[in-house]
Amino acid sequence: GTQLAVLSACNTGVGDLRAGDGVQGLQRAFTVAGAQTVVMSLWSVDDEATRALMAALYTAYNSGTGRAESLRHAQLAVAAVPATAHPFYWAAFVAAGVAD
Repeated sequence: GTQLAVLSACNTGVGDLRAGDGVQGLQRAFTVAGAQTVVMSLWSVDDEATRALMAALYTAYNSGTGRAESLRHAQLAVAAVPATAHPFYWAAFVAAGVAD
């Protein structure tokens, strides 16, 4: 079982709604494949802000911080920079699944 799958590209959390099946997309595919937590984006993301967010996310995660908490730390770090303080730069990313 993969503990954390990170989909850092644009719109990776967006899927198609299918009657009787719910939303079909990358997040569901990774969950079915065994990923406990999937981090994904809900809209088009800025390349540089995403690079900074991913670096902060992996730094926190590799230091022992939980999965969802690592994303939160990364978002706060990006939001603390005046040039990327607007939620457009950091709020696109969400974590789905098991938090820790």
